[in-house]
Amino acid sequence: MGSSARLIPALLARVVAALAALTLAGAVSHAQTGKPEKPNITFGVLPITNYAVVYLSVKEGYFQQEGLTVTPRMMGGASSVAALVGGDFDIAGVTWTAFLLSYNRGIELVPVSEADRGVSGNAAYMVKADSPIKSTADLVGKKVGVVTVGGLCDYLLNDDLRKKGLDFKAISYTPIGVPDMAPTLLRGGIDAACIPEPILTAVKERGGLRQIMDIFAGENDKLPIVGFSVTAKFAAANPNTVAALRRALDKGLKFTNQNPDRLRETLPTYTPLKLEHAKKIAISYNPPSSDFAQVKRVADLMDRLGVLPTKVKLPPSIR
Repeated sequence: MGSSARLIPALLARVVAALAALTLAGAVSHAQTGKPEKPNITFGVLPITNYAVVYLSVKEGYFQQEGLTVTPRMMGGASSVAALVGGDFDIAGVTWTAFLLSYNRGIELVPVSEADRGVSGNAAYMVKADSPIKSTADLVGKKVGVVTVGGLCDYLLNDDLRKKGLDFKAISYTPIGVPDMAPTLLRGGIDAACIPEPILTAVKERGGLRQIMDIFAGENDKLPIVGFSVTAKFAAANPNTVAALRRALDKGLKFTNQNPDRLRETLPTYTPLKLEHAKKIAISYNPPSSDFAQVKRVADLMDRLGVLPTKVKLPPSIR
């Protein structure tokens, strides 16, 4: 075979590859600008501060600008991942620990936007003022209240104890509703509790409790807490809708980052907080734009603790 004949298959391969790349680029462009396949969206939320960006995005008209009608709906007691997979919601807030655990167990979610990251003052381990417990080291072997087992409250305390060479597996974690944290602690039902905002500031002001650990202080500053995700099935069937949601939430994040006072004013509209309390609490950090690579910090934390038998796998979207 002559050299010119040998070049023909290679040339054809390059042409086919180029055409495929152009086709894919066109498809992506269309998915970014096309009409949403599903304009009416049910958004799974909770009555806590992490979800302010959703309500501000509705109020500021960012979803409407993208051709979407978004209805926030409370998720109740069911896991947000189960609710998403079951079709109860089109998009929902999912903690990054739950997101990573789900992915590593074969449930693929697609991140659409960050919600917030933790900063000093967002959550703290508290004990009774007269408790003999002086530091986190004294919690080994004790009963500790957390919002949910397998979240940042217990993971960050475990990591603190791990660094001190202590047996964090000896702690008995007990899930307790946030409003019941302080009362349960004060009556002696638990030895310590991880109490988050929006009630932490009020609990400190009432007295009777003492802080032993600010969980987002130091190297844990701006650790991702919650993101907004859809199922891979929903993303595949509704690429234009997901692109529209992403654009709207991008606007919402930027607005929330630049207008913390507006965030505080929004909190009483969907949480039990009164405005005077909303003005005093420590709000979490809303980044000006989503950076899913930050979620690797959560994966690294889980790896340090041996949460899974193998290294935590990251989906392509956040590598």
